[in-house]
Amino acid sequence: MSIIHIPQLLNAEELKQIDILFDKSSFIDGASTASLNAKLQKNNLQIDKNDTETLPDLQKIINNALDTSPLFQISAMPHQIYPILFSKYTAGMTYGWHVDSPLMGNPAIRTDLAMTIFLSDPNTYVGGELMIQGSLGVSSFKPNKGDAIIYPCHFLHGVNPISSGERRAAVTWIQSQVKEDDKRKILFEINQVHSMIYQKDSASLESNLLLQVHSNLLRMWLNS
Repeated sequence: MSIIHIPQLLNAEELKQIDILFDKSSFIDGASTASLNAKLQKNNLQIDKNDTETLPDLQKIINNALDTSPLFQISAMPHQIYPILFSKYTAGMTYGWHVDSPLMGNPAIRTDLAMTIFLSDPNTYVGGELMIQGSLGVSSFKPNKGDAIIYPCHFLHGVNPISSGERRAAVTWIQSQVKEDDKRKILFEINQVHSMIYQKDSASLESNLLLQVHSNLLRMWLNS
């Protein structure tokens, strides 16, 4: 599957609410939530999972945005979503190259996809790019506040060091209804083509046939 950029996953009002809650939150060492080699690479701060004052409200805002985002739904085809984590990076902090754990949580979910949601204006911090080692090489991401990046969990990735300012982000992992990356990519591309045809003529034979192909492939490839 290609790396997917979702512009404006969060709107201005949602971002305003997140800023207020973020400022009231309690933070702990982010390395405490990492595993294996990632624990050695992770240098950031994270909202305490025991913070019952703000974390549930923050998670609710993000989950509502994911539920209502067509691009997220058709690209990730989520089956389960790991509880969303919120982190911040200040000067000197970074997250070195690592691969995410294949299973997370209790009960565990399979981590097919990772997602980073950017919660800071990119002009307010220096460094902090999300780096992803994909099939075509290394890509760098520092999108607008409220944007999200989805990528396969088996890709090496990390966060460049922050030299000034503060980088805020939300991260989560997704178990998809379709396990294999290549199959998700095919379904996503068919969906995109169908959408273009449907907008021109919703009742066309081509639109219906393409929807049939998508539906039949989805039936074949859905996780048992």
